[in-house]
Amino acid sequence: MIKQDNYDYRRFALRILLVVTIFSATFFAIKNWISGWHSFAMMEAVVAFFWSYILSIVSTTRHLKRWSLIYLCTFYFLVLYGIYFSSYENGLFAWLFIFPIISYLLLGRKLGTILTTISVFIGLGFLGRLVWQLNSDVQWIVMANFGLCVIAIWTMVYVYESKSEAVITRLQEQVTRDPLTGLLNVRNLNDILVSVLYSAERRGESVTIAYIDLNDFKKINDTQGHQKGNEILLTVAKIIKNITRTEDHSFRYGGDEFCIIFPNCTIEQAKNSYGKRLKEEVHKELDKLTMSIGYAETGAEGYLSPDDFINQADKDMYATKCTFKMQTS
Repeated sequence: MIKQDNYDYRRFALRILLVVTIFSATFFAIKNWISGWHSFAMMEAVVAFFWSYILSIVSTTRHLKRWSLIYLCTFYFLVLYGIYFSSYENGLFAWLFIFPIISYLLLGRKLGTILTTISVFIGLGFLGRLVWQLNSDVQWIVMANFGLCVIAIWTMVYVYESKSEAVITRLQEQVTRDPLTGLLNVRNLNDILVSVLYSAERRGESVTIAYIDLNDFKKINDTQGHQKGNEILLTVAKIIKNITRTEDHSFRYGGDEFCIIFPNCTIEQAKNSYGKRLKEEVHKELDKLTMSIGYAETGAEGYLSPDDFINQADKDMYATKCTFKMQTS
């Protein structure tokens, strides 16, 4: 949700920038045509028309970063072209100051740094040529001041974007992770399961869910205290993390219940590999603790809905727990 909000923020920023620069490019195209700069005016008009197309799709496109990069490249090219063929007095070089800002604003820290590095140094080169032609005696003063200003803006934007990414990552972790165990929380289960099932259906692969419940956990909490209960939950969560693959998704479903999604995995593989190993590891760490595990598989013969898939695993777990209670009573 937080990452989606950040994505929407960049989409909104691109939309506003497009509106401003389309208006600016159109205005200067008319002005430059009247002033006799016909080739540059035509280029501005073509770019403004192309940006209008981007504006028409920016609200719905799934490739926002790609279109942002295309927009920035055309914008930078237009400004640099103008700097190269115009005079120093027209002040077109002032647009170079916003290069770092809009690069990081639309592309984020990593890609923004790459594009800013390229555009700033090329821009400084173009400006140096203009300054040299104008007055070689003051070129170093002008270039030094300009370069220092651009670098100062670049540094501030980089620091801001880095801090912003760190905050977003931390908030995302808080939203998606269970604070005690560090496993994914149940709020993300449906979204992740929908994504996993969609990918599996495209590839014709099986997906298995393991639904885990710790036996007599309430009794442990009542007799040994909640601190002991939390220690048990942490140990089980650590074991789950250790035995699962990178592509698996492990959740704390709630209380003493856990859920693991195994993409590209059959129910036999889940039982014989992961389920068996989970019980063995838990027995090593927590000698007297037992658990009931239910399984459900869906595959190429017909994919279950997320709710039906989870309910099937839950029913299997409940049947396993009933059997356990009968054996221990």
